[in-house]
Amino acid sequence: MFRDRIQDKYEELSPRFRTLADFILENTLDVGFLTATELARRVNVDPATVVRFSQEVGYSGYRELSREIKHYINKELALRYQKGSPEAGGTEEHLATLADELSDRILSFKADTKRIAEVATQLREAPRVFVIGKGESYSLASLWATYLNIIGIEAYPVEADLAKAALMLQDAEPGDVAFALSLGLSPDAEVGYVIATAHERGLKTITITTSPTLLPARQADINLTVPAKTRSGYPSFDTLVALLSLLWQAVIAMDEKRSQAKVKEVTATLNAMIEQQDKIPPYDVAALLRLWNQD
Repeated sequence: MFRDRIQDKYEELSPRFRTLADFILENTLDVGFLTATELARRVNVDPATVVRFSQEVGYSGYRELSREIKHYINKELALRYQKGSPEAGGTEEHLATLADELSDRILSFKADTKRIAEVATQLREAPRVFVIGKGESYSLASLWATYLNIIGIEAYPVEADLAKAALMLQDAEPGDVAFALSLGLSPDAEVGYVIATAHERGLKTITITTSPTLLPARQADINLTVPAKTRSGYPSFDTLVALLSLLWQAVIAMDEKRSQAKVKEVTATLNAMIEQQDKIPPYDVAALLRLWNQD
């Protein structure tokens, strides 16, 4: 299959061929409808490079590669509209059913896009965003805050410990956003108390919860409820993560230039720190041993 061939050859490819490889692997659906000339234009290479790339990864030319990509797309589209996996059995059949359930849960977002867009607008316009979580939700809150900072939104993860939350609220100002996550693995009462207090202090309050009856959901200005029910009985976290990803993409789209500029700044800082590895030698092991051997 073309993906395996490209990945097997990837380390041996020239920089220009790697650019083509990345584009094909990341935009397969688009590539299936492009001629060699159109693909070359999208990647800023000449058509002959597209042909040579196809030969480099084991095809007679781009026409043969394109034919295999089209076959892959047709197969993938058929699988997406097929319920279950009639030919499969055992674990594969079970996974096919789980994939259908996940698709059904994610489709529920379509009904709430207006409210999701409202939340994205508030996040983009907020002076600061405090992302609140408790227990398992706090780890996800930390990740979400990091992603917001990457695109230029000042965000801070806050654990819903009442003392720590009090420090956050002491510094917060009206117009800031208190954004809480609740997976529903516990009542998350502390999260609810923090959201209620934040609302009283004039902050905009937003929650994403797996149930509208949880205390955080009932205290927020806006609550987005993600379906989490599964046949196993264990509440799922997949839709919550998917909704966060959707929100992040929406915030980027609202001011793409600003987002891209911030990403470039972060990347430049990261590169500067990597360069320090060549400038500054690692710690002196001998000196460290001498320190511990002192009387």
